[in-house]
Amino acid sequence: MPFRARLLAAFAAMALLALAQGGLNAWIASTAELQVLRGRIAGDLQSGFLDLSATKQRLRAWSLRVLIGAEYEAGDGEILRMRMAETIVRLQQLSREAERLDGSAARSSQDDKHRDEALKLLAASVVALQPAIATISAQGSSGNILAAWAAIEAVFDEGAGRDLRQVLNESIRTETDLLASRRADADRALVRLNLLSLATTVLLGLAALGLAVYFARALRRPLHDLVRGAEAFARAELGHRIPVRGRDEFAGAATSINRMAQELSLRRDQEARIRGELEGLVAERTAALEEALDGLRQSERRRRQLLGEISHELRTPMAAIRGEAEVTLRGARSEAEYRAALTRVGQASQQLAALIDDLIMMARSDGETLPLDRQPVDARLPLEEALVTLTSAAQQRQIRLETDVDAPATLFCDPVRLQQIITLLLDNAVRYSHPGGTVRVKAQADDSGAGAGHWRLDIVDQGIGIAPDELDRVFERTYRAGNARGHRPNGMGLGLAIARHLAERQEGTIVLDSRLGEGTMVTLRFPLVGEGQAFPVEQPA
Repeated sequence: MPFRARLLAAFAAMALLALAQGGLNAWIASTAELQVLRGRIAGDLQSGFLDLSATKQRLRAWSLRVLIGAEYEAGDGEILRMRMAETIVRLQQLSREAERLDGSAARSSQDDKHRDEALKLLAASVVALQPAIATISAQGSSGNILAAWAAIEAVFDEGAGRDLRQVLNESIRTETDLLASRRADADRALVRLNLLSLATTVLLGLAALGLAVYFARALRRPLHDLVRGAEAFARAELGHRIPVRGRDEFAGAATSINRMAQELSLRRDQEARIRGELEGLVAERTAALEEALDGLRQSERRRRQLLGEISHELRTPMAAIRGEAEVTLRGARSEAEYRAALTRVGQASQQLAALIDDLIMMARSDGETLPLDRQPVDARLPLEEALVTLTSAAQQRQIRLETDVDAPATLFCDPVRLQQIITLLLDNAVRYSHPGGTVRVKAQADDSGAGAGHWRLDIVDQGIGIAPDELDRVFERTYRAGNARGHRPNGMGLGLAIARHLAERQEGTIVLDSRLGEGTMVTLRFPLVGEGQAFPVEQPA
């Protein structure tokens, strides 16, 4: 049975019980009112008969005063008789009301009949008193008082062959007994009515208590299940299910909540899946952005390196050009000398252009695509051009260049790149030497030991030297040893890095051997070209 129907039935039962109690209270009030009304009428009847007896005695006393000649009012007799008649009429009305109440209560008795007969007899006697009172008022005092009084007594005390005094006294006693009986009945009825009202109140209270206990027990389990379910859902335990008992509203609510929890669980799983996909997409986008950012950072770093390399590499050809110009302008020169100087300036300019192109290529992310024009080359030619280029710079720094070049050696390399490598190494030797020092340059073919089949170039200076723990790091871009920063603050630390990069691209190697404060020896090795060796064709980048 649905809980709502049970609740409606319980409220309907409570309403019916309340209506029943209200009807019972109304009946109790009506019964109590009837008992009170009967008791009041009984009291009025008793009072009426007592008043009738008293008025009759006063009329008898008035008659006696008239007969004995005492002072009296002539109209008092008739007034008292009329009062007796009015009292009898009022008693008859009260008697009919008492009969009606007794009839409605099914308690009609012989007392009512005797009262009616007594009132009829008394009414007839009051009517019979009218001529007697008129006769007494007319005759006044009489000589034969006893005879007159006997006549009055016959009128007052006899009627229809009965003693009126006895009738009146019996009526008074009867009404007194009825009054006491009515009061006792009223008291008993009130006690019964109070007990009945108390019983119905207790019954109604017990019914309400029973319904409260029933509904409390009926609500406790489903509410407990709902509260546990709500607490579980608050803890995000969407797998929890509320027990479904019966087919009432709580079962429907539990079913709906379970369905909602299942839907929420599906939505949560879907959301987790979508969140995972979004996180994956965000991670991919983040990685892409980080990669792009790294690319931008690398581009910025390469840009800075390019600027550094340009500032570093452009100094040597620019110094050579400036040195040639200054030396040429110092005094008169022959045409041949001017031509030779301009030729060296042109070569330095070409070297400068090549350096700019190389630095731009090295700043690219694909530095491996640096173009090379490898061909069989006599190593002495690039070496001589490099020595010519650095001669002016060495003279300016008061550095003496000593050369020892062996027999011709054929290398498979790019002559411009080889000249650039040698120029960078010679420039470092000159720059980090003390004024008045010597830089020795020795070139030879090395056919023994580990160096067999290689052309070897040694450049030895008497400069500041390099600490042992910094020998490997000087080939890193922008790295400079501590004593190098003190000797030449404006350096960028790029020369050796560029030289090694260009050498390795052509299968060459550069090795440093240095002692701090004594000088450095740089060894450049390139493979020699053997007789009948085939040369690969270089593809332009």
